[in-house]
Amino acid sequence: MTSIPLSLSRLTALAVPALLWVGTAVAQAPDQQYSPDRPTLRQPTLSSVQQQEGLQASADKTNSEANRKMREMDRRLNRTLRSVCSGC
Repeated sequence: MTSIPLSLSRLTALAVPALLWVGTAVAQAPDQQYSPDRPTLRQPTLSSVQQQEGLQASADKTNSEANRKMREMDRRLNRTLRSVCSGC
């Protein structure tokens, strides 16, 4: 009765590393077949690159405009607080 669990544990102890080793070997092996359902890697086109640059430029412009408005509001708030506090 005790020999069956011992043999199963030995078998498991050998089978698990073997399965892991085979699984990693299969996962790392390059695909030899072409599968049509698999998307192919594409290089970005000139128009998509220009579009991304345009979006980045507009985002930079928006951020700089927002920063300018925030600095202006901060300057006004500081001026108001100085005038209020100087009258105390």
